[in-house]
Amino acid sequence: MYGLVDGNNFYVSCHRAFRPDLEGVPVIVLSNRDGNVIARSNEAKALGIKMGQPFFETKELRQQHGIVVFSSNFPLYGDMSSRLMSLLTNFVPDVEVYSIDEAFLQLENFWGLYPTYQGLGQDIRTKIDQWLRIPVGVGIAPTKTLAKVANKLAKKRSELNGVCVLETPQQIEDALANFPVEDLWGVGHQSAARLKRENIRTAAQLRDTNDDWIRQIMTVNGLRLVHELRGMPCKLLEVTPPPKKSIGSEPGFGTVIPDLDTIADALTSHLTRVGMKLRRSDQLAGAVTISLRTSKYRKTPGNGLAAKQYSNSITLNLPHPTSATPELLGYALTGLKAIYKTGYQYQKVGILLTDLVPESYRQKGVFVEGPDERLIKLAGVVDKVNKRFGQDKLRLASQMYNPEWPYQQKYLSPHYTTRWEDILEAM
Repeated sequence: MYGLVDGNNFYVSCHRAFRPDLEGVPVIVLSNRDGNVIARSNEAKALGIKMGQPFFETKELRQQHGIVVFSSNFPLYGDMSSRLMSLLTNFVPDVEVYSIDEAFLQLENFWGLYPTYQGLGQDIRTKIDQWLRIPVGVGIAPTKTLAKVANKLAKKRSELNGVCVLETPQQIEDALANFPVEDLWGVGHQSAARLKRENIRTAAQLRDTNDDWIRQIMTVNGLRLVHELRGMPCKLLEVTPPPKKSIGSEPGFGTVIPDLDTIADALTSHLTRVGMKLRRSDQLAGAVTISLRTSKYRKTPGNGLAAKQYSNSITLNLPHPTSATPELLGYALTGLKAIYKTGYQYQKVGILLTDLVPESYRQKGVFVEGPDERLIKLAGVVDKVNKRFGQDKLRLASQMYNPEWPYQQKYLSPHYTTRWEDILEAM
């Protein structure tokens, strides 16, 4: 049996954990530069606010319903996630961290401390609520896909009190009979549309479909999904996460930027963060992709017409894999200059590192030396200093001290668990 523990509206819940006065109040969380909505409370969802909706479009609803707004606080979310995952290991030894707010549990041997899976699920919910004040849903079933189904039902049906166990064939049959096929884990929009054209609208109908047809339409991954719906585990627990295949970043500017120098400075800062993540995962990058685009929402001042649009990207294959920020930056800036065009107001510049290999990988070419070991070691030292003394205390000389594209975080909450001066005081 597998369990899936999933935080309810996790980003919102992290704020509510320290602001109990916000229970029952519509709350939204914004992206890095306060541009779009990336999390909503149930109350905000009920008002019609959509995921990814531009923040400026919510102005009227915010004024009418007193919606509380927070800028994204990723240090807080990451720390609360770490606490959540650590707490789950108190119940079972094998935990797969699937995302910042989701984890799969292996429940075959939970030491017999609970007479039923329902009791285990309820105790998990109670402990997390007591220790972290984060509401979660718990789904338990014979496969990971069925556990996903159970988790969705646990959140949707109030009578289940946040825990859904699909243990018997009849329980599974009842759950899949009316479960929309588009809500299944691994079924995308195109696959769902194709299935509906074939009159396959529920998970039960998909489960009972011919294997050869599924393999032809949805490939082997679709066949694994169908087998999991039949109770045959095909997706085993990954306690040790696989190496990342890519690492990237594409936050928007606080305002539109026309000039190359400012965009290059933004790219430098993005690359600094991405390079740190690369080294933290003990990997080297063999290719760099740079992207640049304008805002599709921007209007031309005066006539209100849509501003002219431009987007482009370029991938540069490195002569050797590296994790040194100065080396990566040289290629990144070359790519940026190749795709930059004057006369446009740019909203985003993005960077993506691919062709990742283990940090121990060293391969010299016939005409090319390997990576500069001194630069790799220097980047590691810079990471340690910045971790201890604060972000960007040590930085590249090319980074502006007061950049013109600052993060717009007008609604940033305190860092309750990661900054000493923000820790709450009991009066």
